[in-house]
Amino acid sequence: MDPASLYLLLNSFLGWALLLFNIIGGLAILMYSISLLSDSLGKISGAQISKILEKTTNSPVTGMFVGAGTTVMTQSSSVTVMTLIGLVNAGIMTFRQSVNVMLGSEIGTTITAQIAAFDIGMSFLPLIAIGFFVNILSKNEKVKLVAKVVFSLGLLFIAMDLIKVGFDPLKDWPVFKDMIGSWGLIPIYGILIGTLIAGVTQSSSATTSLVIALGGTLDALGNPIITLEAAIALCIGANLGTCVLELIIGIGATRPAKRTALAQSMINVIGILVFFPFLTPFANVVRLTHPDLRRQIANAHTIFNVLVSVMFIPFVGALVWVCERVIPIREGELRPRHYFDDKMLKVAQLALMESEREVVRTAEKTLKMLTLSKEAMVDGKLDLAREVLVLEDEVDDYCDETEKFIDRIHEEDLTERDKLWRIRLLRIITDVERVGDLCNNLAEFAIRKEKDKIPFSTKGREGIERLFEAVEMTYAIAIEAMKEKSKSKARMAIEMEDEVDVLEKQLKKAHIKRMKLGVCAPAADVLFTESLRNLERISDHADNIAYDILETFL
Repeated sequence: MDPASLYLLLNSFLGWALLLFNIIGGLAILMYSISLLSDSLGKISGAQISKILEKTTNSPVTGMFVGAGTTVMTQSSSVTVMTLIGLVNAGIMTFRQSVNVMLGSEIGTTITAQIAAFDIGMSFLPLIAIGFFVNILSKNEKVKLVAKVVFSLGLLFIAMDLIKVGFDPLKDWPVFKDMIGSWGLIPIYGILIGTLIAGVTQSSSATTSLVIALGGTLDALGNPIITLEAAIALCIGANLGTCVLELIIGIGATRPAKRTALAQSMINVIGILVFFPFLTPFANVVRLTHPDLRRQIANAHTIFNVLVSVMFIPFVGALVWVCERVIPIREGELRPRHYFDDKMLKVAQLALMESEREVVRTAEKTLKMLTLSKEAMVDGKLDLAREVLVLEDEVDDYCDETEKFIDRIHEEDLTERDKLWRIRLLRIITDVERVGDLCNNLAEFAIRKEKDKIPFSTKGREGIERLFEAVEMTYAIAIEAMKEKSKSKARMAIEMEDEVDVLEKQLKKAHIKRMKLGVCAPAADVLFTESLRNLERISDHADNIAYDILETFL
């Protein structure tokens, strides 16, 4: 091959490589910008998402608004659905409630497409500059997160520009024009391509933004290189593509969670089947909404998702019925108690919130152990003492499971205060577990007291009952402070612990005096003093919990 031919071949290769890198590089930046946008919005609104999901009802309309709202806050329907799978798997949400929320999850992601449809020219450079430098220079965490949102939007627009530059050399290439044209003439091709792209990128927002970028690319005559029909086919295919990950996740989950993944897929498949015969009339209606093709694509995406969700409102019961018949619950599959699910880790704030709930539940279980220990010790009820021994094993398992789950929460996805709360929760788990151990000791003392017929004097019995009640109240207030994140109750628990210390010393002195006077039986000495010591230590752990609340939520 002569040098001139080699030069032309090399130049052609470099030209195609540059074109390819423009498209792939632009798509990579687009996916990163959407991921950064989702992460930043998630950190800003993570607590609100959790609270909104908690209020989900059996009403399809309410659920749809909840799903739309939570997805707007994260800009990822996949995150919303994966969170739902985790919640259903953990038994926090019913399957029907998750279906209600799913109706709105796709609506929330349409915001990204609406933003991508704006033509801001070179204004993405100020957005990138402002977002970057404010994030670097600001010390306020919320300001930094807002700056990241601005920065991610700037990246999104520059990605759209790069993709358009990449497609520009292809605009007059007959093979490329015929291929894109076929997606409109034969919509099933476009749907399959959209499904493939979204399945690979796992982002319907990225796929729709890519289609909008195509809509902004013009041929030599000034016409868009893609038709609205082809664009709609790609966008509705993108909805189906995001179901792939949910179906894969559902494989290893419990059957209620598998139903959630199946329902998400059915909603998208049925929606596509219903709209498919009317694709051209639908496109004609969408053309009336705006003269610009990019905005028409974004509007088509929004209208399609809204109409599919509204269409399913009367049929939620039927959808639930079908999923329950296709995937029936096997007897004994579900555990009778709550347990964690790795799907919750997709939203760090939600995972932290669920960890907090579990710590509170376990702490309440140890409070019950304390109450049972008191009745066993004071009233000689051995059956209650044995119940405490059984509960202690459960508490150990719960604490170990919770600690491992918290260790797996991605710290980088949390706000600064949430990072601190995560560390405090690990400390509180240790306190709760120690309380369980101490209650176990008290139960064993009660069993020994009854079996060996060791009597407490009337004064001793009244004194230890008083200390039990004081410690029980202190620990209960500390748990309430944790549940409500109440600084006033945390201070109250700390003050009550000081009173417990004083009471414990008074009771010990009174016991020593009775021992000298021969009022108390010698055999009761060790049991009584050890019971006082264990109760005082429980109070100390309540004090630790209260201080952790104060130090975290100043």
